[in-house]
Amino acid sequence: MVQNYASVSPEYMSSNDNQSTKTYIVRDEQGEEFLLPKYAAIFRILMDDKDTIRDVLNSLLQLDPDHGIVDLEYEFEKPIDIFMPENDPARLDVWVRTKDNRYLNVEMQNKVHSFFFDRMHLYNSYLTLRGKYEYNRSPYFQGLSEQDRKYRYYELPETVSIWLCNSSILQSKDIYKDVWTTYSEYEVKSGNALPISRKNRYIVVDLPNFLRLRKGVKTREDFWLRLISRGPLQVPETEDPIFVNARERLRISRMKPELLKALEANMFDHHEYEAIEAEAFLKGQARGRDSERKKNDVLTSKRADFLRSQNVPDSVIAAMLAMK
Repeated sequence: MVQNYASVSPEYMSSNDNQSTKTYIVRDEQGEEFLLPKYAAIFRILMDDKDTIRDVLNSLLQLDPDHGIVDLEYEFEKPIDIFMPENDPARLDVWVRTKDNRYLNVEMQNKVHSFFFDRMHLYNSYLTLRGKYEYNRSPYFQGLSEQDRKYRYYELPETVSIWLCNSSILQSKDIYKDVWTTYSEYEVKSGNALPISRKNRYIVVDLPNFLRLRKGVKTREDFWLRLISRGPLQVPETEDPIFVNARERLRISRMKPELLKALEANMFDHHEYEAIEAEAFLKGQARGRDSERKKNDVLTSKRADFLRSQNVPDSVIAAMLAMK
């Protein structure tokens, strides 16, 4: 539980009416400016702390102290060394390797587009492959006997792909977080479905649903998700050092001007906007094809009416219209 304000209602929160002219900056009543971590570049600033990442992950995964993440390593924009036609490697927002050989990826997403689920699968595949590569080179695996390493040739480590979405993504409006993994279609239909394996799974967080369903800050997960989705002015004051330090990393006055300038230059994910542009192009193509089909249908109908007026049998008309 979050100490000091477990039962505080949303009224404690400052308003984001003090919005800067820049959409990724908010200003408090004293004029102090803060960055909004819902943008991927700022999200990485928020997460640039081992204690923060560990606390966020343990909260989202709801891990008890006996199974929680104790130690980890992390990288931002982790390039995945897999050949792509554009020679433009995918980069994972936050890539995490834990001391006990769990591999996690955290992605901050502001847009949901037609290729969103494809992108999720693609990035999860990257994570699995990279996790297997790192696992085989881990001290644990290398410490096994040669026979055991051969026996475990296909063994995969646990991988978790976490997607924090600022657009609605879950079909149900009654939940804000869901776990996706592999199930048997037969067992799903029979109502007895259990995951075939929990080694590879997705944690999908619908932030609009979260804000609608969770009105107060009662847990550590509540604090992190509200901070990520709404910003530092929308969470209560606290003496918790992890929360205090996280909020301070978003304070603009503590940043060097060159860092802020570089941040602004890389604020938006060009892959995300390319996907949206591609979606618009394909929808335009589809509308064009639909319009062309409607024109052709009108012409075909007129031809058929004319042929019928000339007493041509329907079977002959059908054969004639089928000819290209």
